Amino acid sequence: MKKVKYLLAICIPLALSSCGTTEVIKNTATNSYQVSAQYGAFNGSWGRASKEAGEKAIAYCQALGKQFVFLNEQRSGVVGWSPQESVINFDCGDSTPPITNINGG
Repeated sequence: MKKVKYLLAICIPLALSSCGTTEVIKNTATNSYQVSAQYGAFNGSWGRASKEAGEKAIAYCQALGKQFVFLNEQRSGVVGWSPQESVINFDCGDSTPPITNINGG
């Protein structure tokens, strides 16, 4: 019985402190994309999850040769109780062409 309590004392915090990111998902209804990240109740925050999801979205658009366009974000979870999750909806727009000086000066 003592081993079970010890094991639970280790496993529960590890489970609550986990993190994860999903792959980018194409939303065919809105023709946009979605990515999420979450951090456990004890080691995370919405800011941390939002930053990770945003970085993944930006990298996804850059890999397509396009520019990240933020649409919206939903957050869920309860600090200290359940993982904090950030879901970012975005699109990848055409990159703006470089500015050229037509008059040479």
